[in-house]
Amino acid sequence: MIYMLGAGWASSSSVRGLSLKDYQPVVISPRPYFVFTPLLASTAVGTLEPRTALESVRTIPGAEYWEAAVKSIDFEKKEVHCISGLQNWDPQKSFAVKYDKLGSSLKVIAVGAHTQTFNIPGVREHAYFLKETRDAIKIRRQILRCFEEASLPSTSTERQKQLLHFCIVGGGPTGVEFSAELHDLIHDDLARSFPSLMPFVNISLYDVAPRILSMFDSSLAEYASNHFARQRIEVHTLRTVTRVEEGVLHLKEEDPVKFGMLVWSTGLEMTPLIKELQGVKKDEKAGRIMTDGHLRVLQPAQNEDGVSKVVPDVYAIGDCAVIEGAELPSTAQVASQKGAWLRKRLNLIAKKGLLKNEASTSASKDAELEIGRGFQYHNILTLAYLGSWNAIAQRSEGHGIRGRFAWLLWRGAYMTKTISLRNKIRVPILCRLVLVRALTEQITANKGWLW
Repeated sequence: MIYMLGAGWASSSSVRGLSLKDYQPVVISPRPYFVFTPLLASTAVGTLEPRTALESVRTIPGAEYWEAAVKSIDFEKKEVHCISGLQNWDPQKSFAVKYDKLGSSLKVIAVGAHTQTFNIPGVREHAYFLKETRDAIKIRRQILRCFEEASLPSTSTERQKQLLHFCIVGGGPTGVEFSAELHDLIHDDLARSFPSLMPFVNISLYDVAPRILSMFDSSLAEYASNHFARQRIEVHTLRTVTRVEEGVLHLKEEDPVKFGMLVWSTGLEMTPLIKELQGVKKDEKAGRIMTDGHLRVLQPAQNEDGVSKVVPDVYAIGDCAVIEGAELPSTAQVASQKGAWLRKRLNLIAKKGLLKNEASTSASKDAELEIGRGFQYHNILTLAYLGSWNAIAQRSEGHGIRGRFAWLLWRGAYMTKTISLRNKIRVPILCRLVLVRALTEQITANKGWLW
C-alpha cells in the first residue's frame, strides 16, 4: 500500500505507471483532479476551456481516491489524520490512516504549496491568484465585468481608466504569461466589442527584482522586456508592494496605483499542514520539508557519524519539499521529474525485493549502491509565452530560442504533456485555430510570412 498525499504534478507523475502488482496506490486529496497549471493563464482569458487543464484522479489506472484533506501526520504512530469536506469538515467524522503494515506500506507527501503573499495587508482580500481552475474562471469574469462597467454611459472617464488598468504582481513565468495572454485577449478579441475603450486600457507588471524572468538568461529576459514595451505592457521592476486596498495598489517607491483587477503571482508559501508539521527537518528559507538525495524525509536529529536520519517509510516530493544541499526551482518540471524518478525507484525496489528494507535509520549510501544514484534534475526546456504568438525557450545558460518558433515549442510542449487522450486532441485543435487566425491576420495586413 502506498498513500499519496496530494494530487499535483509530483503526485500524478509518481502514481501513473507504478507497478500495480507490487503497490496499491491511494491518493488522498481534497481536490479530485490534477491541474495542468501551465494552461491556467490560457483558460483565464478563454483561449482554452477549463476542462483542458483538468485530469480526473480517478482516471489513474489502479489507483484508489479519497476526497479528504490531511489534517496532521503522526510520525511516531505512523498515522495520517484526514478530514473530508464532503462531511462538512466534521471533526467527529475524521479518520486516521495507518501507513506502516509490516514494513510494506509507504507514504509520499506531495501536498504542494500556496501562493506567497508575504503577509502584505489586503492581498488575500483584494487580489486574484492563479493556482486553480476556479481562479482562472474568477479572473475571466472580472475582466469582462471591468469592460462591461467601463462601457456604461454613467461611468466617468476616471473610473474607466481605473477599471481598465490591469495590474500583475510577480515577474516570473506565471505573471509574464498571464500578462501576455491578457494582452492578446484585449487587443485581438475585446477590441472588436469595445473599440471606444481601447485608449483607456493599461496592463502593468510589477516585480521586486531588478528584471523579470530571472530564471532565464539575461538576453532572453531583455528580449521579453523589449517585446512587452512594443506591446505597451508596462514593466515596473524594483517595486515593493506595501499594502493593497480595494482598487488601490500601494507601493513603497511611488504613489498609489488604481486598478480594476490585480493578479498576484509571487512565489510559494507552505500550506498549514507543512508549517505545523513536527519531527522533520525543514529549510530555513521557505520552511519546506528537507529530504536526502533519494527523496526520503529527513529528521532533525543526526546519527553518530553526523549524517541526518531519515523518517522511516516517508518520502516528500513537489513544491513542499527540497533536497538538502540542492538549489532547484519550484517549477512543475522539477516536481514532475521528482515524481517520475520516485516511481521508477519504487518499482525497482519492489523488483529487487528491497521494499521491507527501504526504511533505514540514516541517509546512508547503502540504498544508493543497491538501487542506483539519487535524484538528478535535467532542465529539458524552460518556456515562457510573451504574447502575439511570440515566446522564449531556454535549455541551458546562454542557449535560447525566441520568437514564433519558440511559441510553437511552447504550445507543442503542453500538447505532449497533457495526460488524457481527450485533452491531447482538444489542445492542439485549439492551438491550430489560434495559428490559423495568426496567419490570416498576417496575410491580411500584408506583413509577409509569419516567420
